Amino acid sequence: MMITTTVINQSRATTPCYSLNLNHRDRTTRSSIKASFLLRRRRCPIFNNTSSSAATATSTTTTTTSRPRMNQKKVLITGSTKGLGFEIAKQFLEQGDRVCVTSRNEANVKFTVSQFKKMYGNDNVCGVACDVSSAKDIEKLAKHCVDSLGGVDFWINNAGTNGYEYNDIVDQDPETIEEVVRTNSLGTLLCCREAIRTMREQEKTDVGYHVFNMEGAGSDGAETRKYAAYGFTKAGLSQLTKTLNKELQTNEKLKDKMIKVHTVSPGMVFTDLISSGRYSFGKQGRMFVNALAEPANVAASGLVEKIKVEIAKSEGKKSLAIKLLTPDVAVVKLFNRFVKQVNKDRYYPENDEDCENIMTECIVGEVQSVNLLAGAQSKVDDDVVSQLVVAKEEVQENLSR
Repeated sequence: MMITTTVINQSRATTPCYSLNLNHRDRTTRSSIKASFLLRRRRCPIFNNTSSSAATATSTTTTTTSRPRMNQKKVLITGSTKGLGFEIAKQFLEQGDRVCVTSRNEANVKFTVSQFKKMYGNDNVCGVACDVSSAKDIEKLAKHCVDSLGGVDFWINNAGTNGYEYNDIVDQDPETIEEVVRTNSLGTLLCCREAIRTMREQEKTDVGYHVFNMEGAGSDGAETRKYAAYGFTKAGLSQLTKTLNKELQTNEKLKDKMIKVHTVSPGMVFTDLISSGRYSFGKQGRMFVNALAEPANVAASGLVEKIKVEIAKSEGKKSLAIKLLTPDVAVVKLFNRFVKQVNKDRYYPENDEDCENIMTECIVGEVQSVNLLAGAQSKVDDDVVSQLVVAKEEVQENLSR
């Protein structure tokens, strides 16, 4: 696979401070590139550790010193007994907020609530089992949160599934497709409805009330081969968010309540949703996951911090599209992986010969990574990257094996 990269100075200089033509199978070429990189590094802010712009581009979190103080929040998070949702709940609690956790599994909810109460105090945690595809369950969830915490400031629609099955849709179990659509699409719609109904009954606050819809692969409308149903459910989130904000602006009973709906994109997170595809994808998939995916606790920390920063900055007056893995950040991660070998084999071996059993040890690399490259390339005239070209067809072909 041939990768061509040119990085330009952030002042939009026309002369590149670093150019790269890299065949990752050519060790001699890679060595000379590294040498050239070291010589030119000082002139390229994004790769200079002393540059504030580099810190911004490479970090998935926002420094706490830049965040305006925010009062304690009451936060409801669906799908929060494991994975990213669990870590998001933990991060809010770490920052002194109060949290309501939920999932379909009652035993998991009870265990999570018990553990969190031991760590953060009985008054700061509550939880109840809820199937987000059931309107009655969601009503009970909202009532439980209001009764236990006194209201809901942030409602985060994190519950989602890909059915843990990677197949072309013609080979997929219809029950799996139904589960994905009911959880991701119907669940999000019903949760947004109940969140708004709950928030309209609350007193107006300085930064208002906020609903967050969690994006994923397919949110940008790109293809999600082998998990078509999942991509289909995520593609509608941006449209739904815009529609709900328009309703909130024009509904006479709602427009003064300071309720906003946002999209949140955590990037590629190493959870069961990714690892469940280990049977379907090969070497290129493992490479992209190793380069781009973050552990759930790291992604959650950056996400919670950025939510608080952006809500405080906007004073709750506008809808936000909060993204952690931006094209700029993806470019730096991929550059570090190809040139500096950072995070090589981080989660799974990338070379087929290093896999004891390629069918059981290899992990999915979501096509989202390829889409990020395209997004980065579209910003060449305005941002850090002059050109990032990947043999997209080759990558997708390998990802789909």
